[in-house]
Amino acid sequence: MPTIAFKEIKKGSVILLENEPYEVLDRSFRAKQQREAMATVNMKNLLTGKVLTNNFQSSAQVEKINLEESRAQFLYKEGDEYYFMDQETYDQFSIDKSQLGDSVNYLKEELVIRIKKFNEKPIDIILPAEVSLKVIEAPPNVKGDTVQGGSKIITLETGMRVSTPLFVNEGDNVIVKTKTGKFDRRE
Repeated sequence: MPTIAFKEIKKGSVILLENEPYEVLDRSFRAKQQREAMATVNMKNLLTGKVLTNNFQSSAQVEKINLEESRAQFLYKEGDEYYFMDQETYDQFSIDKSQLGDSVNYLKEELVIRIKKFNEKPIDIILPAEVSLKVIEAPPNVKGDTVQGGSKIITLETGMRVSTPLFVNEGDNVIVKTKTGKFDRRE
């Protein structure tokens, strides 16, 4: 595996630290007089989901890794475990809710996603740019709400709550952007 200095690490890089994969969320540098620059790195442990902030000398070396990716389909949720099926091998596997984080707000049955694997073990998912979700609860519109453009908070089939325009009703399907978690349009 290739090694890289902390001063060359970019946001989104995956590094191997103490035999565990970490994704770099953010990094910054501080230089003090007559000392070597320090790199402050915010990183997420891809096995546990914990976020850490560590300081390293900017010239320190770390192993950069590439995670394997494959396509998978979300099957169902049982407790805090989310079950998927690899679309190439048809193997079923689960990932804990703590590892998935906010991604669980977008998972509905039969959704096709990409899986990141470390040592053949699934550790994280990559969602599509947008997902279609059904509105299960939407407060009724009240005449006069539209004077200022108006919006309301609705509940989607995954339990996620989103702010939408007043014309969205219960039973509608809406498109939500997975990067921002915001309403995009009604289907």
